[in-house]
Amino acid sequence: MDVRDVSNVSDYVVFMQRIQNIAERASRRKGHMVQDHPPPELLVSNFMMKLFASAIHSGPDDINMIATSQVPAPYTPCARSVSELRPIMISDMRLETHHRGTRTLVRVRTPPQRITAVMAIVEDEQGTAVLLQLYYQPEELVVPAEEILQPDSVCILKEPFFKCATDGSYSLRVDHLSDIIWLEDGDERVPPKWRKPALTLNDNSESIRMQGNDAVQNQSWAVAQRLYSSAIRAAETPKEAELAYLNRSLANLRLGRPERAMSDATKCSDSALPSEKRLFREARALYELGSFEQCLEKLQMLAGSYPENVAMKPEMSRVKARLHEQQTGEYAFRKMYKQARLTPPLVDCATFSAPVEVRQSPGRGRGLFTTMPVSAGQLLVCEKAFAYSYAGDDQPAKRLNVLMNLSTKSMIMGGQAHLLTQIVQKLYHNSQLSPLFGDLHHGDYATVSVSESDGFPVVDSFLVEKIISLNSFGAPRTSRATFSDTMSDHMNMKSGENPGHTTCGIWLLASRINHSCVSNCDRSFIGAMQIVRATRDLQAGTELFFYYWPPVPLESYEEAQKHLSNWGFTCGCELCMDRKATPKATLQRRKVLHGDLKKVLKGHRATNFSKAQRLLKQLEETYPMTEANAVRLELWDPYFALGAYLLSTNQPADAVKMIVKGFEALGYIITACPPIGNAKPPQLKVKRWGIAKDYTPQAFLDLFEAYKKLAPELCPTARQYAEVAYSMVVGERETICDVFPELA
Repeated sequence: MDVRDVSNVSDYVVFMQRIQNIAERASRRKGHMVQDHPPPELLVSNFMMKLFASAIHSGPDDINMIATSQVPAPYTPCARSVSELRPIMISDMRLETHHRGTRTLVRVRTPPQRITAVMAIVEDEQGTAVLLQLYYQPEELVVPAEEILQPDSVCILKEPFFKCATDGSYSLRVDHLSDIIWLEDGDERVPPKWRKPALTLNDNSESIRMQGNDAVQNQSWAVAQRLYSSAIRAAETPKEAELAYLNRSLANLRLGRPERAMSDATKCSDSALPSEKRLFREARALYELGSFEQCLEKLQMLAGSYPENVAMKPEMSRVKARLHEQQTGEYAFRKMYKQARLTPPLVDCATFSAPVEVRQSPGRGRGLFTTMPVSAGQLLVCEKAFAYSYAGDDQPAKRLNVLMNLSTKSMIMGGQAHLLTQIVQKLYHNSQLSPLFGDLHHGDYATVSVSESDGFPVVDSFLVEKIISLNSFGAPRTSRATFSDTMSDHMNMKSGENPGHTTCGIWLLASRINHSCVSNCDRSFIGAMQIVRATRDLQAGTELFFYYWPPVPLESYEEAQKHLSNWGFTCGCELCMDRKATPKATLQRRKVLHGDLKKVLKGHRATNFSKAQRLLKQLEETYPMTEANAVRLELWDPYFALGAYLLSTNQPADAVKMIVKGFEALGYIITACPPIGNAKPPQLKVKRWGIAKDYTPQAFLDLFEAYKKLAPELCPTARQYAEVAYSMVVGERETICDVFPELA
């Protein structure tokens, strides 16, 4: 939804074809045995030369590169434990084959290189060497590649995938995090010839923990996590273990692993009085998990037992603010905007969803329904992103990434590739979230039957990619900024272009909302917060709908359905039924008239006003006589434009009539009558709200200006409607006077 889809952009289509040709050539060798494995030392030497060359040439110029991440044909992760798998040597593997039921033991021979995957040369016990490619590893700033693949480290690859790389070399590709098991020093499964000298194993727990503390001082959290893990294994007393666990809890928290941080904190001493550090670690982990009530309980315990703790009070204030948001739906939106100015624009707020619930939707799976009557503009959901990948829509100098799915031939530009890695990592390190995410719509994708193997969570990376493709949202930094950009060009006639956003995320609750071209709610964004408001009055038990692809003027029924094909359904909303019933000849005439009208409106309106009116009348005649609130996408914009022109030429009564026609074309039922002598008092009342557009707040503002001259007593009503319309498209109404100072 609203992502930057470049699947049909010619340059990318050519590149996709080139990648597919390479994949096809590789597939022709499927099942072949390899007879020409290069000598290990040659592979190591060549890899080190490439690594050295890339280190020399990398620099600031890389920021404007377009990187690609390719998703191959999906395959499931290994669902069996290592003990159930039989060993296999690299020399016995066949190309382009997943060696089900087997495992291989390899040792890392080189430092790593990170491109899309983290890579290094590895060898098996027979000395056969190949390239190892690990995908969906943490970002470099989170966990450096040198922490992921360390020379002389040993691992087991479960059901290894042996393939031919794009440069013709041979590689072992790992797409699922649970398909690789790292063996610790001293593990009996490490062959004697690969075991490290005993001297390196003799550090005691305290000295290792001190090294971890040094890493914390440098904010090297991955290094600290590794060292504290070693300190735990080396601990000889409960106290040594407790200190190492508490320190690792902090490292896990900083690595974005609150579930593991909580686990570490609770593994500490079970004494009657929990330590100060333990209580604080537990509270911080619970906060990051969104368990605000439990977090508050821990902080209250901390306050009772250790009242002098200075870090506790700001945390207490913070969690109380989250609980207030969660329970009331009252947010400090200006503070949200302040946080959203940071990069990435993450916002520290809680999710509010009291007026809605997930239910079964006949014919649609599950949907989101109101639990109470709501009014147009009312807040339904204010949701913090489950995962969010900022990709700099508003920053011209940025590194672009294109996620290419070789099976579906889809290509999405922006943060999707990083979002995929982020979610895979999040589910792996916070496994209690897997059922929530995995329950999102994933089409006919067959899921793996186990959630854990060999003590590690099983995360299917291809399932994650599928869910992202069907449930992710493209998002601006803020909808208010997008709204302001749109309004800066008052003469912009909607062309139907939908370039989408490069920044994207997953919002678990908002993803439950099903599609309709004619929405009854609308979404907006402030950083990583998605805000959903009702766009009309709704009864309790009403299913919510918003568009997945925005309804576009002059689009045929077939074109509209094509945009929705990715989701695998056909839209049957009233607008689509009207499109289906519109003859091709009528649509063609509509296109001609709309094009002529657009040209006229771009010209000098004083001389072209009559012509524009005539063309508008002819355009209206291409629609059948239907109910009063039928949506006619081609009419609202020109009516609003002519209304604004009439207002600027001091014809407020005629302006009101034009603006009302524009609202009616969006499905509104609105009464807006200027005063007519003494017989009829002026009126302004929205009886039924229609589609929310970026221009509807401006149209209500124009009514406000018109009624200033015609009936000032109705200006408060016009202002109120402008606020409601503004909140629908921007997400809040606090800043309306910043954008429209006329309303102050």
